[in-house]
Amino acid sequence: MITYENPKLWQRTWVLAMVLGGGVGVAAWWWQTHAAQQAEAAPEAAPAVSAKTGAQKAVATVDSALLVQPRIMEDGRPSDFTPEDWSALKEAMSKTANPRSELERVVKYLRFQKGFEQWQSLQDSPDVTTRHQLARRLLEQIPDRLKQAELTMGEALMLEAALWTDLEPNEELRKQKLEQAQSALTSAAPQPDAEQQARDASLLKEYKRREAAILADFQAKPEGQRDQAKLEQALEAARVSVYGRKN
Repeated sequence: MITYENPKLWQRTWVLAMVLGGGVGVAAWWWQTHAAQQAEAAPEAAPAVSAKTGAQKAVATVDSALLVQPRIMEDGRPSDFTPEDWSALKEAMSKTANPRSELERVVKYLRFQKGFEQWQSLQDSPDVTTRHQLARRLLEQIPDRLKQAELTMGEALMLEAALWTDLEPNEELRKQKLEQAQSALTSAAPQPDAEQQARDASLLKEYKRREAAILADFQAKPEGQRDQAKLEQALEAARVSVYGRKN
């Protein structure tokens, strides 16, 4: 049996922290709200069902956009989005610099998240074929999700490990697959901006220079004249002067 105990991707704080700049944070909030509304609409208690019945239900209800291309409806939205959800998502993306490309990226990201949840829902299902198809589609998308900075390297490797544990029972072959995946992910990972790194290093050097001067002046004063509050104010003023913003 597959075990991968993590909350839904869009319900985790690292998702919001990593993708707010690209607009996905808004989409993650939207999808989370949508899921919560569905949960509230569900009956408070459901009759007990057997494991077999539950597995059959899982097979019947999995309709993943990762496996079948959603139809485009008359109003222009893909069939896996409700009119209300699509309208809200388009409105959120209209506030970004490139609404069309951001909308496309966010849709892929949300489908990836939902696909992972659907794969998890099939953990105990007899429909191994569908589960493995989903796992392979997810594996195909992980490098792009990493490239878009929607996953960290650590998260990408954890997902790879979970999916390959399902797909490849042979431990030696699985190890080889994961080694290959790590190499591919390293190539796909966003490369650091050399110019930005140089600018950051220069700013840090200047701040450290000013910090050292402030601390030296503080230490040179008689102990009775050392004002901790003024020291902190001077350090904060130096930081703002160098970086041009407050916390």
